[in-house]
Amino acid sequence: MPSYSRVQLAAAELGREWAWRWRNAFTWSPPVLRRPRTLPALWRTLPPALHPAAKALADRYDLAKWAKACDAQGFRESLYVLDVLDRYAGPPTYPAPYLDIGCKNGCYLPGLQAWSGDSWHGVELDAHRRYWTLTTRRAHGEFVARSLTGCRYIAGDLLDLQGPYGFVTWFLPFLHAAPLRAWGLPDRFLLPLRLLTHTWSLLPSGGGLLVINQGEAEAERQDRLFREAGIPARPLGPIESPLSPFRRPRWGWRADKPAPGPASARRDPW
Repeated sequence: MPSYSRVQLAAAELGREWAWRWRNAFTWSPPVLRRPRTLPALWRTLPPALHPAAKALADRYDLAKWAKACDAQGFRESLYVLDVLDRYAGPPTYPAPYLDIGCKNGCYLPGLQAWSGDSWHGVELDAHRRYWTLTTRRAHGEFVARSLTGCRYIAGDLLDLQGPYGFVTWFLPFLHAAPLRAWGLPDRFLLPLRLLTHTWSLLPSGGGLLVINQGEAEAERQDRLFREAGIPARPLGPIESPLSPFRRPRWGWRADKPAPGPASARRDPW
């Protein structure tokens, strides 16, 4: 690891803060223009080796709206997210709406919606980050959400949400400074315990939370955070999916908020 002086670290942080303020001051985006695709055309973007696993999902879930909502990347990530929920989240027996934290450009919202068959909100703090086309994450996310019944893309801070949300997914929360800085976010947004506690407050009794971390070190940090917050989370271990487009291993957690009443009346999805 290179050694940085305090001056260099301060300068880097000042640069991230300036860039953050700039992109949140100029939020206008050109419209998202996509070449219309059919579902068979999206299937052709998928490596043939992945077709059996993808078809097994398509036989059980409705992917009809994906043709309008997905590009090739969104199709692959939606299949992966749908597979993860199918394997690790159990049946979608929670009250809508559901929430996805850090939804980027909303590209995998179709996978979330296909699993639940109900409405999702996706919240993204860094929603005004731009692509080479000058379009923003927010513009893409709103394009996808409009294609899915009851879905909504929220450009804003998780801490401003009130809920309730019956089920929450959180893929790769920022737990350490290095990933946060790599994405160009100021250090003041590194609030893992506060964000986790607030997320838990958004769930009603009987609501569920699924957290996915990248790498074992982050999973260990996540474990400590759950304990500090007093959240009864169950480790899922390595998250396996033949449809994963990612190289680094992922680890998962499930937590269900206890329902009121005697223990025998509480939901136990395990």
